[in-house]
Amino acid sequence: MKCAKCGAEITYDLGYCPYCGAEVRIVPDYNPLDDMLAEQVRDAIGGGETSENELERYRQAVQEKLRQQKQEEQQKREFVQRRSQIEAEEEARRKKRLARRREVRRKKRRLLIGMTAASVGLLTLLSAGIYRSSYSGKIKKGYALAKEQKYDQAIRTFEKAVEKKPARAEAYAGLAAVYNAQEDLDRAEMVFWDAIEANPTSVELYEEMIDFYIATDQETQIPLLLDECEDESVLTALKSYQVRVPKFSLDESKYDEVQELTLTSKAKEIYYTIDGSEPTTDSTKYEEPISIPEGTTTVKAIAVNKKGVPSLTEEKTYTVELPLEDAPVVTPTTGQYYEYTMIEIEVPEGYEAYYTFNGEVPEKDSEDSYKYTEPIDMPEGNTLFSAVLIDKKGRASAVTKRNYTLTYSYE
Repeated sequence: MKCAKCGAEITYDLGYCPYCGAEVRIVPDYNPLDDMLAEQVRDAIGGGETSENELERYRQAVQEKLRQQKQEEQQKREFVQRRSQIEAEEEARRKKRLARRREVRRKKRRLLIGMTAASVGLLTLLSAGIYRSSYSGKIKKGYALAKEQKYDQAIRTFEKAVEKKPARAEAYAGLAAVYNAQEDLDRAEMVFWDAIEANPTSVELYEEMIDFYIATDQETQIPLLLDECEDESVLTALKSYQVRVPKFSLDESKYDEVQELTLTSKAKEIYYTIDGSEPTTDSTKYEEPISIPEGTTTVKAIAVNKKGVPSLTEEKTYTVELPLEDAPVVTPTTGQYYEYTMIEIEVPEGYEAYYTFNGEVPEKDSEDSYKYTEPIDMPEGNTLFSAVLIDKKGRASAVTKRNYTLTYSYE
């Protein structure tokens, strides 16, 4: 079966032409021309019988008409075929052009990727060289050399970084770290002092030096460092490292009785000493009032904040001098006695009593003086008895004197 539109061979089971898409009709299309020709033939012969010649002529006319129709249909089919071929050729050319364009783009892309890779490689090399010579590069290299224990090279590298940016703190910290690794803390500390002297307004340098003190267990040096600082902006920035000294409840003075000293601070803890040594976090932790005994006592104290940073040392000296007792009480009183009698001296706590029998003033280390330990037998005859009290500091009281005459009666 052929398609009525394009003339292509098609099967009966299809409802459309797969080549041109025209609908397939199983029943032939009705052609009004055939009816018209038949009607004309009938009109021409007046409804009578038609001769063979006339029928032949009409038959030929009809056949000619059919031939013309077939020719027109053939032309249409050829046109459709040519158009389909042209469209197919155009599609093939379009695909070919598209393929060429894609290939060109791929080549350009490969070229661009190659150029980009080369540029990246070159930039990487240039960047690496620039980075190695940069301040940050030298800092990184210095620490790497220090890690490999190439200390001399590390020192030179950090020194070059200092020359490059003398106001930056990282290079000084690196230098100090190298000296610290060599156990040369004094030289490490001097690195920071020299840097701060050259850059007294650098907060970063102060922070690095504080970190150095903390890392090397020298927190007590932090308040001394900040005490040297005269720049208000630095002190403001480092406020969290500044700890006020603890407050003492007693002023420095002389007292005539034992005292209790109270220490207070807004910081976390207080540590103190009373032996003259400098207080640290290993010293006695303040937890209750400190007893100030008789004599001279020097109290030194520090306050320590939550970061473990101490304050400066606050120091006060106290002197407690208890008043001397009056002259000792000696019994019996001056007089003449005729029987055995004992002499007694009242000795207050904290004192010792000394006496003589010849009227001399008793002294602790004198050969003529005796230490009182118990009641004394009154000597027979006339005795000029003298007694004195001496405290723990060697201070002597006034002298008590008694004149005794002991005469035994033998009646």
